[in-house]
Amino acid sequence: MAALFFCIGLGGLLTLEEAGVFFLPGDISLVAAGLHGAQGGWIVLFSWIAASAGMVIGSSILFHGVSQADSVSRVVPLRVVALIHRHQVKGVSIARLVPGLRNATVFAAAGARLPYRTFLLGLVPAAIIWSGLLLALGWFGGAAMLNMFGQLHHSSFLQLLSLGLLLAAVGYLWIRLRRSNDAGVEPALPQASDANSG
Repeated sequence: MAALFFCIGLGGLLTLEEAGVFFLPGDISLVAAGLHGAQGGWIVLFSWIAASAGMVIGSSILFHGVSQADSVSRVVPLRVVALIHRHQVKGVSIARLVPGLRNATVFAAAGARLPYRTFLLGLVPAAIIWSGLLLALGWFGGAAMLNMFGQLHHSSFLQLLSLGLLLAAVGYLWIRLRRSNDAGVEPALPQASDANSG
């Protein structure tokens, strides 16, 4: 029963993180789950399923939420939007596996007006691969990984760097919105078809 609650909690945590609730320890939790799974039992398999499902559900919530925002196409750089539009399924899958771009990929896909089915076909394999990779890291070297994460988490330099990057991102978005509002014209975006060719 404890394993069931653990997996439900892990899935819920990753759902919230992928839905846009920042600073939740989703990746560290996956490494910890892999470390725990190395002790024996089937918990690592259930953790993999729960984590992958949580990533898919959370990213889907964020995708639909961002798609409803009229200003999303003004904020997302057109080059990123064009990249996702051009490569579609492969573009989503690859970008979702790049640390730091996972949530940005959702914004770019929504900004490119990518059909949800196309987005989902790229999202699911990326979620399975990413969660499996972190669980494997925990399984084979979890103690060292958690120690490293703990040191990074308490690093004053990295905390200041993270704050600086967050402020820079907010400033960039604010400038983009101001320029778009001053111009009074929303840039045209290519309309993605639902052809799921890579």
